[in-house]
Amino acid sequence: MISVGIVGASGYTGEELVKILQNHPQVEIHVLTSRSHNGKNIMDVFNLELPLQGTFKLPDINNLKDCDVVFFATPNGVAMEMAKELVENDVRIIDISADFRLQDPQSWEKWYGTAHLAPALLDQSVYGLPEILGHKEKIKNSQIVANPGCYPTAALLSLLPIYQSLSSQKIIIDAKSGISGAGRNLDSKKLFPEGEDNFQAYAVQNHRHYPEILQIINDSSSDLDVLFVPHLSSMIRGIFSTTYLNYNDEDPEKIINIFNNFYNDSAFVEVSESGYFPKVSDVVQTNTCKISIHIPEHKNGDINVVIFSVIDNLVKGASGQAVQNMNIMFSLDEKLGLI
Repeated sequence: MISVGIVGASGYTGEELVKILQNHPQVEIHVLTSRSHNGKNIMDVFNLELPLQGTFKLPDINNLKDCDVVFFATPNGVAMEMAKELVENDVRIIDISADFRLQDPQSWEKWYGTAHLAPALLDQSVYGLPEILGHKEKIKNSQIVANPGCYPTAALLSLLPIYQSLSSQKIIIDAKSGISGAGRNLDSKKLFPEGEDNFQAYAVQNHRHYPEILQIINDSSSDLDVLFVPHLSSMIRGIFSTTYLNYNDEDPEKIINIFNNFYNDSAFVEVSESGYFPKVSDVVQTNTCKISIHIPEHKNGDINVVIFSVIDNLVKGASGQAVQNMNIMFSLDEKLGLI
């Protein structure tokens, strides 16, 4: 059995992670930590179908050092503070925050406004998007997996099969998230009822997911750029991402075949038939990303292809993908506990 600890377990992502791991046949939840709920009974905080005995603990090394793997479902900055001690105790890390997503510590400082506290560990971390070609072996052998952001997951899955063959251009990514993407916080504009029946864009000038997306699609060249515009909607969960780009082939069936071939061995990516418009409801509470490709009849400048991708922001965009990464790290079927 894999002994699991979760730091920051009381947030939306942590609770979703607990629910998934409770149904995982190879996992034992060893410890849940929460500073705000320290000492409280887990069932007094969580609404779980399967009872989970015990109390929340403080996130310190003594409570976590006996785990095989520790998930960080925390705000940015927490994982990097604790990572060194965990690694020294041979504990593997899956960080659902952004602490290890950017490989360049200077880029981290620019986008997150603070120095990276564990730059020496960046070389030991792997970006945890399993669908990147040849990436599963890297994840399997890694000490630290940086779980991708929810927006980059949806956006990158719509680009992986073709980005290396794209001509120099600025790709437009127009993405909408359910309100749970804002997390359990005290910003009343991002919570119900203030967020109900509402829809708004934000962070157009500089969103932190921009360098994360660019880091992947510029792995072999620097000819591509992205205009990323996020939106917050009043649906509870889900991400709907629309990608606009220029591609050298306007035959939708050929492009669909490229996507199907690329994702042939991917358990959690489904490429729709031509003409289908995916819905967030297709993927809610699953670890699936559904993709569809469309060629507009009326071209708009350099844009000739539109790609839709939908995921559940709390599952494939966070906790489900984290469990998928854990399965790969421990040489299990990556679908275990997720289907």
